[in-house]
Amino acid sequence: MRILIFDDHEAIQYFVKQQIENIIPNAEILRCSTLESAISVITTQPGIDFAICDLEINSGSNLSIPEMCFDRNIAYMVYSSHVNKVIVSELMKINVNCYVSKTSGVDSLKRGIEMLLNGQKFNCHLVMSTIESKEEFKQTERLFLSNGQKAVVEVLSKGHNRVEAAKILKIKKATINNHIARAREINECENFEELLRRYRFWDNL
Repeated sequence: MRILIFDDHEAIQYFVKQQIENIIPNAEILRCSTLESAISVITTQPGIDFAICDLEINSGSNLSIPEMCFDRNIAYMVYSSHVNKVIVSELMKINVNCYVSKTSGVDSLKRGIEMLLNGQKFNCHLVMSTIESKEEFKQTERLFLSNGQKAVVEVLSKGHNRVEAAKILKIKKATINNHIARAREINECENFEELLRRYRFWDNL
């Protein structure tokens, strides 16, 4: 049995590894801290049977590994301190098996691992509370951007103004303005600040 642990903190990798070994001592555990290494483990034979992954990776992976697991029918657990209705909704669309908050304690982690390995569903108390909450909130939905729009928003999200962005991307300022206007229209953003906020939320998590 091959299990991937994907987290950019070695201490957490080691802690999760210990919990797995307490349940299945002979499991082959592969620890990865970068998106590239995790993708390689998943796509290179013999692949993996299960994955336990964080969402808040410095490389900005977001849902990349959960989406790969879903595409390949690999059971996976999300172990992250990042929990809100938008992310829960996105993960449910890609059939997350278990979702455990890092703030929920070791018992929830153990339970999540056990349920994952047994092919069952599990959400910790915080995730369940988030799912069941009827509190109104403003959606932070993922943006739909063309390649050109994404390039513009990426540069602007780093603090550059539109004149600087035009020079960096070697395009006219009018083109920058058109990309921003179109991106706001398609994604129903009330203003430029909302566009940046939503971009940073998903692409720089």
